[in-house]
Amino acid sequence: MAEQLENDVASATIRARVEAYDMEDGFQASARLDPKAIKSVPELLALLERDDSIEVEARVLAYNPTTKQTGVKKLSRKEFLEAFRKGETAFDGVNLREAEDAFGVDAGGYGDPGLVGQNDFVPLLGGPFYKNLYFYDYIRQANAAFWAWNHDPIAHQALNIIRDFTLGRGYRIDCDNEAALAVWRAFEKVNDVQGLMKQIALEIALYGETMVWKLPNNQTKIVQHPTIGQEIPKGLIPRVRLIDPTVIWEIVTWPEDVSKILYYVWVAPTQFQVYSGLEKDKPVNSFKFIFQTIPPEQINHYKVNQVSNEKRGRSDLFPVLGFLKRLRDSVSYSVVSLQKQAAYCIDTTVEGSQADIQAYIDDQQANGTIAPAGSEFVHTSKIQRKYMGVEGGKIGANPTFEWCMSMIASGMGIPISYFGTHLSGGQTRASAIVATEPVAKRFEMRQAVYERIITDLWDYVMDWAGFGHVECEVTFPELITQDRSQKLKDLMGAESAGWISKERAANMAAKELNITNYDYSEEKQDIDKQGDLGLGQLLPFSSAPQQPGGALPGTARNEVKDNV
Repeated sequence: MAEQLENDVASATIRARVEAYDMEDGFQASARLDPKAIKSVPELLALLERDDSIEVEARVLAYNPTTKQTGVKKLSRKEFLEAFRKGETAFDGVNLREAEDAFGVDAGGYGDPGLVGQNDFVPLLGGPFYKNLYFYDYIRQANAAFWAWNHDPIAHQALNIIRDFTLGRGYRIDCDNEAALAVWRAFEKVNDVQGLMKQIALEIALYGETMVWKLPNNQTKIVQHPTIGQEIPKGLIPRVRLIDPTVIWEIVTWPEDVSKILYYVWVAPTQFQVYSGLEKDKPVNSFKFIFQTIPPEQINHYKVNQVSNEKRGRSDLFPVLGFLKRLRDSVSYSVVSLQKQAAYCIDTTVEGSQADIQAYIDDQQANGTIAPAGSEFVHTSKIQRKYMGVEGGKIGANPTFEWCMSMIASGMGIPISYFGTHLSGGQTRASAIVATEPVAKRFEMRQAVYERIITDLWDYVMDWAGFGHVECEVTFPELITQDRSQKLKDLMGAESAGWISKERAANMAAKELNITNYDYSEEKQDIDKQGDLGLGQLLPFSSAPQQPGGALPGTARNEVKDNV
């Protein structure tokens, strides 16, 4: 018995070390009856029996043997629990559960037990209860992803690849309504929407979601719980800010419908600052603990890597966090092994007395123990020196590194060739383009998320300005760069054949030439002054790249300013 217990303890220790790589997915019976700790049907039933405050909404299709009619019957809490516990016809033909078995009680999982991962737990409580990442799990995955992005080269590169490919130099927005576009440019400028989108592109990949807070009442800064006499700065143009998703402890919704959001709960301390400050000769607190609820109409919430009825998104790194750690460990062990192999020491034998040994030591310390290249060591036969290296074979190809990189690349949907490791070489241009096509589709889906974010902000600004519904077109960088000359020729042919307008062809050509401040109306005015040169002569022009979202078009050149 004692030996078995000892073996069980050893096995548990080994498993704990292995499972530390991944997010916890093993089943352990809950030690407390807490909704967040429930992992099985029996635990849920026990909680319902003990806690009368939990609402039970039970309606079943029931058959009445007397009247021989079938209908919907609403069950009370007591009736529901009795019907479920008995596993047989409790009344009116109601049968909520079949025979008692492992699957019926969530008693186990699937797969073979072993040191490399225990039985994976598959919860049998369906619906959003188990789909959702609750606060602890969400914070854990978000912080693990944040750490990986800052300290893991592969994770850092992966997220940067997603941001750089999908957004690149920025987006472009066009609209036929010049007045509406002028208002947007003003909003875009005061909120630095181009820079905001770069942050969003990174953070939505990092955290799996992003939250844009439309500040209420013309606020230009986030001010929560202002001190006595502290003024909240206000301006003409609306302001938006990004909320760190990890400060949102809960998104409170209707129990049955997660899309019906009641409010967001912000609970977190602010950044620590040593000194407080003054604003207009009034003190500003250096540190706050914030507890605030935010109405849903003020938050634009976007999430990725989730299914229906999930409140929170998941990081792009979520599936590969375990393999990222395995890869780091593999590389660390290999580097330590190489360091040991590269290390050496000198074994010196001196025949003589302790005084002879000390004289030799003093002489070496005076001249240095490492002799310069080409130097000569002169000694008597009583002194012998030899260099000793660390025994061990040379490290060749590391299959662990290759396997982990393959799993990470597969989980991220990014070809290995993109990461710049020693596994990246050996590809021809043709094979590289083929490898790019699947990830391009993945990036297109992410660009669709960006487009929704921008168009939602556009609609918000249009409503604020009183324009109502105004259409706009959002353009992102091309994901697969084709031969530029050939593409420009294709544009010329399409325009000449009448398939696309001159304006669309010119805008697409400007995009290919990385001209981010191109405006067709202004350019056409300049062209008209010189005579109609035609699109074919217009295309070869070039301009120094500038920041996206450049000058206001044509008649809308009067800037809308907000000096606050």
